[in-house]
Amino acid sequence: MKISALLIAALASILSITADSGTCSGPQARVKPPPGAIVVDAMGDPKRQGSYRTIKEGVAKLDISTVKQQTIFIFPGVYKEQVVVPLLQGALVIQGATCDATSYVKNQVTISHAMAQKHLASGVVRERNALTSTMRFRSNNVKVYNLNIANTAGLVGQAVAASVDGTNCSFYGCNFIGNQDTLLTTTGRQLYAKSRISGTVDFIFAKTVIPFTSSTTRACTAPMPTLSTQPSLVVRGGLFARVVWQNSELGRVVNPAGWSKWRNDDPTKLYFREFNNFGPGAATGHRANFSQQLNKAVDIKELFGNSYKSEWWVDPSYL
Repeated sequence: MKISALLIAALASILSITADSGTCSGPQARVKPPPGAIVVDAMGDPKRQGSYRTIKEGVAKLDISTVKQQTIFIFPGVYKEQVVVPLLQGALVIQGATCDATSYVKNQVTISHAMAQKHLASGVVRERNALTSTMRFRSNNVKVYNLNIANTAGLVGQAVAASVDGTNCSFYGCNFIGNQDTLLTTTGRQLYAKSRISGTVDFIFAKTVIPFTSSTTRACTAPMPTLSTQPSLVVRGGLFARVVWQNSELGRVVNPAGWSKWRNDDPTKLYFREFNNFGPGAATGHRANFSQQLNKAVDIKELFGNSYKSEWWVDPSYL
C-alpha cells in the first residue's frame, strides 16, 4: 500500500524515538505506572507481572460499570492494532511512557493501524469514518497523555487516526498522524494541548467545541499530486461553522485567501475569524470576503465557562 513520503518520514522519526527509549528521570518523566493502573507492555517483561501485551487487552480489563477513575499505563513500543475505548461510567486516564510529558516530541508509545473507508465492506453505511480509526474514544471524561496515534493507510481517501465521541475529553502531548481526516471529533467539549495533528486533506473535522492550545497542525502537501491549491484554514466548514485562528504562526503553505467554503455553504452563516496571527501565511490583505478579523482573542472561558480549570478533565499545567 502506498504511503506518502512525509508520512513515512514522520513514522520513522517516531520509531527511532521508541527504539531508543532508555531510562530517564526527572519531574516530567513518565516511566512507571501509578498504583492500581492497568499496565500494557509490548515486550512482555517478566518483571511486570500482570501486564498485557496489547492495548486492546488492557482496554478489555476496564470495568465499564465502576464510577471510580481508572488508569492505563503503556510502556514503550509500537502497537500495531485498532483500539476502541468503550463507554465507561467513570473517568479514565491513559498515559504513554515518555521522558518529557510536556510535549509530544519524546513520546515512546505509538499505536499504528492502516485502514481507510475503501477497505470497508460496501454494506457498511453508518460511521464509515469512525470505523477506520486507529483509536476510537467512545467514553466521556477521558484524559490522554503522550501517545502517537497513526493511520498509515496512505493517500487512499478517508482514514482516521483518532475519533473522539465523548465529551470532556482531553489530549496532552499527543501526536496524531494521517493523511485525510486524521482527527474526527463528534460531540461535546474537547481540549488538545501541546499536541500535533498532521495530514493532507480535511485532517481535522469536528462537530464539537475544541480549543487547540500550544499545539501544531501540519499540512503535508509535498507528495499530493491531486492537490491543486494551497491549503486553507478551513476547507470543510459546513453550515453554521465557527472557526477562529488566533495567536498562531501561519506558514507560507496557507492560501492567501485563508478560508474556503464547503460546496454551497451560505457565507453569511459562516463564522471564520482571525486575531493576532503571525508568519508568512498570516497576511490578511487577500483574505476571503466572508472572513473577518477580531479585535481581541477569544477567551477559553467563553467556551468552557469561568471555572473550567477546576474541572477534572482539564489539566491546567498544559495551558
